[in-house]
Amino acid sequence: MEKTLSLPAMNKGFVNINFVNWEKHMNHGLWLVDFWAEWCTACTAQDKVYEELAGLFGDKLKIGKINVSDNRLLADRFGVRNIPFLILMKEGKTVLQMPGIQSKEYLINQIKQQIQ
Repeated sequence: MEKTLSLPAMNKGFVNINFVNWEKHMNHGLWLVDFWAEWCTACTAQDKVYEELAGLFGDKLKIGKINVSDNRLLADRFGVRNIPFLILMKEGKTVLQMPGIQSKEYLINQIKQQIQ
C-alpha cells in the first residue's frame, strides 16, 4: 500500500519516495518526481501545480515527492544541487531533468509528449 505524505503542507495523492521504495515505484509508468524540502517555500508553492497536473492526467501520471533532507543518497544520485528539482521518468528511465520552478504549461507539454 502506498503511503502519502502526512505533512500539513502536502497534498494527498503525492507518493512519498525514499531510498527503500524508489525502484518499486519508478520502474512502472510515467512519473513526475519532485525533489523538495520543508524549508523551501518555492517547493511548497509548486504543489498546487502538481495537484492540478494530477487532476488533469489522472492515472496516466504519478507524482512522487523526495524530501532531500531525508534522502540525500537519491538527491546525489540524480545530481540535485538546488531545489525545487523535477525529473520526468518513464518506465524507470529519466526523460527530462528540470531544475527550478517550472510553469504548468511547460510541464503539461512535456508530459503530453510522453503520453502520446
